Amino acid sequence: MSGVDFSLYNNFCTAILILDSKQRILFKNPAFVKTFGNVKNLEKFANYFSFDVCVLDSDKLLSSNPVNFAVYSKESFTAISSYQKTKEQLIFQITSFNDKDNKVLIFKNITNDILYEETEKKYAFIRQQYLNLVEENKQYANLQAQAQTQTIKLALMHRVSNVIRESIDINKIINSTLKELFNLLGAIKVYYVQYKDKNFFINSVYPEKFESIIGEKVEFSSDTNRNIQAKKIKVNSCIKEYLNSEVTYPAPVNRIIVPVYRMHEILGLLMIYTGQKYFEDSQNDVMQSIATQLASAIVQASLFLEVKQKNLELENTLKELKETQLQLINSEKMASLGQLVAGVAHEINTPLGSINANNDILNKMISKLEQSPDNKMLLENIQNINKIDKEAIKRISGIVKSLKRFVRLDESDLQSADINNEIDLTLELIKHETKNKIEVVKNYGNIPQVKCYPNMLNQVFMNILVNACQSIKDKGTITISTELVDKMLVVKIKDTGSGIDDKIKDKMFSVGATTKKIGTGLGLAISQKIVEKHKGKISFESEKGKGTEFKIEIPAVD
Repeated sequence: MSGVDFSLYNNFCTAILILDSKQRILFKNPAFVKTFGNVKNLEKFANYFSFDVCVLDSDKLLSSNPVNFAVYSKESFTAISSYQKTKEQLIFQITSFNDKDNKVLIFKNITNDILYEETEKKYAFIRQQYLNLVEENKQYANLQAQAQTQTIKLALMHRVSNVIRESIDINKIINSTLKELFNLLGAIKVYYVQYKDKNFFINSVYPEKFESIIGEKVEFSSDTNRNIQAKKIKVNSCIKEYLNSEVTYPAPVNRIIVPVYRMHEILGLLMIYTGQKYFEDSQNDVMQSIATQLASAIVQASLFLEVKQKNLELENTLKELKETQLQLINSEKMASLGQLVAGVAHEINTPLGSINANNDILNKMISKLEQSPDNKMLLENIQNINKIDKEAIKRISGIVKSLKRFVRLDESDLQSADINNEIDLTLELIKHETKNKIEVVKNYGNIPQVKCYPNMLNQVFMNILVNACQSIKDKGTITISTELVDKMLVVKIKDTGSGIDDKIKDKMFSVGATTKKIGTGLGLAISQKIVEKHKGKISFESEKGKGTEFKIEIPAVD
């Protein structure tokens, strides 16, 4: 119907499309063009639509496309359809009807209506939820406030508990507890009152500015004493802090007394002074819990201190026993050595006297034989024997003198001694250890005589030198140096032996420590005690496989 006038539809703000009987586009009003553009291909245009909700007045389903339904429906048609050509999705209500041989399609944009409706539903749902929550909040408001208050109190109690658990210092435990109670109850001041000798005395106070009253005796009324004996927390209003207190408040304050008990034994009281008027049961529970933990901590700390004191006493006793043991060992060793040397000297002196007498006789015989030329060979032999005997007598006499000097059993007082000579004396006695095996290098300095116990220092030198000899397997060197450094006599004994294992270095001066398969482990322990007796010190440096150097330092006399 090309002659039909459709201009009336130009006044509509809704998009309108008119088709002829062969589904060809006859008319598009400006609203349609503005919304969908200049559509020329109906089939392509229809593909941008899809069903959302549709209501059919026909029982014949021609196509799943809502535009096709609208075009081919023989009766009026209405459907809700989604339109998406770009990223934006729109909702249209498609309505179609027949106008003689033409099909009129009306596309009404209901996107905003749909969104508004959905928003209204969501808003109504959210508002209902909000009203429900408001109602629930009203119901639980008191519980929430109580829980919050309780949480704060429990947090404070937890901090007190941590201090109590982690510390063994009674004063620190008590002071931390007082500080937390001060904050918990908004207190004016807090005391810990100790029960001692059937009376109460102020032990600690917070804040510290009130410490002047520490040690003061505290007295209570009979009613308060009954509460304390019953282990009950007592809250009452007061102007004086306690019966015999000199402190008075201008207006009444609340006093809280919390007994601190261990089983049935009272340890003390927590006394809190605060302007707070009301107290809940939960506060009493918190204070009771703190008092219980405080009692446990005080007992544990007291036991720990007692055990620590006992351990200290035992350590001191053990140290004294070890020192006494070393002294006894040292005394016994020296006494045994003295007896041995005395016996050896006696045994050597007797045959030595005989050899000496015989040597005199040989001298006389030699004089007579010299006058007889026929006994020339016999004379030479006797002279050789006489010479050898003289050297032997000299050597034996030297050993006897060295042994006697080394022991010095009659020299128990401090004496002046030349340490270089004392070291030589010791080397003479251990000559059998160094002979044909060890080269002894002496780097003696020009040192003064020192006040000392020579026999004891000789024992130190002997212990170190014998150890040095025994650490050298085949052949080696022992270097001995003496010098004066800052008014200290320094003796160094260095060997090229096997050295000391790192594992036992820290124990070398302990009783029983030894590097030998067979040994008592007393030598160095005794040596250390001897050097300490001289107000000196002994130390060493050692490297496994390369040797050891001992250093002895004792005060020298100017």
